[in-house]
Amino acid sequence: MPFDLAAYLHRIGLQTCTPDLDGLKKLQAAQISAIPFENVLPFLGQVPGLDPESLWQKLVMERCGGYCFELNALLGDALASLGYSTRKVLARVRMGAGEGGARTHLAFVVTLEGDEWLVDAGFGGQAPAEPVRISDAPQPIRDQSYRIRFEEASGEHVLERATGEGWFPLYGFDRVDVRPADIEAANFLCAASPKQSFAGSMKFYRLTDTGFLSFLDGRARLAGNGDKRVWLIRDTEDLEDFMRRDLGLGYGDDTIRAIAKRLEDLKKAPIQTTTS
Repeated sequence: MPFDLAAYLHRIGLQTCTPDLDGLKKLQAAQISAIPFENVLPFLGQVPGLDPESLWQKLVMERCGGYCFELNALLGDALASLGYSTRKVLARVRMGAGEGGARTHLAFVVTLEGDEWLVDAGFGGQAPAEPVRISDAPQPIRDQSYRIRFEEASGEHVLERATGEGWFPLYGFDRVDVRPADIEAANFLCAASPKQSFAGSMKFYRLTDTGFLSFLDGRARLAGNGDKRVWLIRDTEDLEDFMRRDLGLGYGDDTIRAIAKRLEDLKKAPIQTTTS
């Protein structure tokens, strides 16, 4: 099915979007705010479909969310429809480590007026709310600061966030050509491998006007305006209220009950220990 730009913009709360830097910033922030990062399908043992029809039905028509391969595929269609010059990149997630593992994260490099910008609406927590110029100069974005430095040893550009302890590496990406088969393989790895977190841990993340709303395995967090609130989602009714009211997700009752049951089962699972 052809991409419907007007319907997409309505889904993310924009009336129009100009194909310039201001529009690019608004586009990324609006999608992160309107379409939450979540891994419901992998958590329930399913591999998300990445064909355009499945993504449009899930993310736009049913008002659900997704993870990077879904969210950034939709964003990529919007970028193309608006006429941006884009290139897909696959990244190795670091989250503080000196190097990443397999290429398991999809993002875009957009070339605009001679500058390159990292555009990403699918990383979840700690990710920038707006595009980051590919430069090692610190860039303030809302209440955070980011930079992208080139690392000679790995040949990667590394997205980093400033913390009280120094620069924290989020992920590194190179310029290797990305083919559909690469994305298909990475999607399957993320959804099905026990070594990845998506099959064994439930995550939600949504940008708000003043901060963010997040969830990890039953613990919800709201941060913004200098305030932080943490609370537990204790039962199916709490989870339904959180997913529908706070996140705006359109999942049905059966799916919400399945998530609640899996979370309860994880609480009851014995702690695995190893002996040497």
